[in-house]
Parts: sequence; structure tokens; C-alpha cells
Amino acid sequence: MTKIVAYDSYLGIDDESVEAIQRTAPDANVVAPTKEDLATELADAEIFYGYHSPEVFRAAKKLCWIQSAAAGLDAMVDAPLIERGLTITNASGVHAPQVAEAAWALTLALTRGMQTYFRHQQEHHWEWGTHFDLDGATAGIIGLGGIGRRYARVAAAFGMRVLAVDAHEPPRPDAVEAVWSLDRLNELLATADVVLISCPATKETHHLINAERLACIKPTSFLVNIARGDIVDEVALAESLRSGCIAGAGVDVCAAEPLPSESTLWDTPNLIITPHCAGLSPNRRRRLIEFFCQNLRRYLNDEPLLNIVDPRIGYPVPAAP
Repeated sequence: MTKIVAYDSYLGIDDESVEAIQRTAPDANVVAPTKEDLATELADAEIFYGYHSPEVFRAAKKLCWIQSAAAGLDAMVDAPLIERGLTITNASGVHAPQVAEAAWALTLALTRGMQTYFRHQQEHHWEWGTHFDLDGATAGIIGLGGIGRRYARVAAAFGMRVLAVDAHEPPRPDAVEAVWSLDRLNELLATADVVLISCPATKETHHLINAERLACIKPTSFLVNIARGDIVDEVALAESLRSGCIAGAGVDVCAAEPLPSESTLWDTPNLIITPHCAGLSPNRRRRLIEFFCQNLRRYLNDEPLLNIVDPRIGYPVPAAP
């Protein structure tokens, strides 16, 4: 009998989720263990759904397939797990609508000076701030996966020209004027009025946006990061904002999370920080379970799974729509 262990250290697993999995695989043994029982239950499990750091999978010798409840796997999958040759699928695309909405909210807040007005409201102060027109401006997207493509559609609807760089140079969506290889990143940074970081976190993208690349961005331009904190050199970003080398930045992700109270980022001018909440939604758990059940049906019917992670790079290629 197939044993499925469902455990999510972030969202938890409710009875409704277990019932949905059981309906999809009526002959399976579906278990939603406590934190204390997780390792024991995984010992003879074939399938894991959810999220947990990699050490818990060490003794799960019968495990064949891991379906992650997250898109980024940098904190869930390590080299020993990859070397075992397990099938690993992620949740790329499942959270894309919500994350793209959050990225656009940061874009609007930055370009319309909302952080200034929020502060003025607290101070009971009536004064105009600085605004930036998006209509006719250029959006530069780093990583044209599900989030990047959705952001591109919104940007184009606001009258923006959209350019993108992607390591895999995927087909160009209608909303995007051009898709460049990653070796033209500096050109993209120098051209864009708003830069969106929506690429996976890998060894290659660690500090991809460093002091040298921040210097490529125009002093009137903005940076939005909804991917992973380590992609940006935060020390260099703070210095760029303090010196006025870039106009502003919005980040939903930080290298250290939760961001320590003593971090200088909290007081960096023209920086909006949200607490890695871009993917949150009242429907998040339901959407994840629906996606897992869709993949579970494929697994039980020996059909190709969706979002199979390429172990060499740590994410699926091509990216989820």
C-alpha cells in the first residue's frame, strides 16, 4: 500500500486537506503526523507532501517522490537529498498570481510615494511627495517564470515597455518586447525604470545584484525583490539607497528571516519591507492541495509529473506558466 505523509511546517495540514488527498488516492495510507512523529512516519513512506528542512528525510529510505508546497527549494533540498535520485516537484506557478500582485503593489507604492504619505498620515501632515510615471516607462524583469510573466502582463497593461533576462531564454510572451540572455543583465539594469527580481535562488544567483550591478541602475529607478533575499547584496543595496544611487526599493524577502530588529535595513531610506508575505492568500492551502492531488493522480497513473525539479539547477525547466 502506498503511504503518503503530509506535513507542512508553515501552513500545517488540516482535515480537509487529508480528506482531499485520500479521495484522490483511496487505496493509500494518508498520514498527517505531528512534528514529533514525522521522522517515524516517514521511515516507510513512499510520498511526502508539504514542507520541511532536509534533515528529516535522511532516514526515509523508501521515499520516492517529494512534492514541495513551496516554489523555492533552497531551504528544503540539499545535496545528499538530490544525490539519492528522488523525484522532486515544486509549487512553481501555484503562488504566482498572489506574488505578482504583491510585486505590483510594491511597484505602485514606490513610484507613487506611498511610504511618504503613510508617514505623513501618522504625523497629520499634508504635503505632496515625489511621483514617477509608469506609463511609457520600462520594466526590466530578471527571471521570466510564472511570476515574471504575470508581472509583465500587468506592467504592459499600465503602458510600460517590458524587457526580460532569463538564463534559459524562454519563448517571448506577448507582453514582453524582448527576452535577453543573462549576459545582458547589466544592459537591462541600465535601461529599466523598475527592476523586478523573480528568478530562483541558486549558487549562481547568490548576490547576483551586487554593488557593481546596483551602480548600473539609474538614480531615478526602482528595485523590487520578491524572490529570495540572498540574490541581493543587502549591504550594497542599503548603501545605494542612502547615497541616492537608486530611487527606491521594495523587498518581500531578506537574507535573514525574520529580519533582526537591529538590522540597518529597517531604517534605510526609500526602502519598503514586507515580511515574506507575497504568496499569502486565504486560498493558499486549498490551491496547493489541488495541485498536489493533480500530480498525485498522474503519479498513480504512471503519467509525467508537473514541475519536476532539475537537480542540476534546483528548479523546473521550463518554468511553470
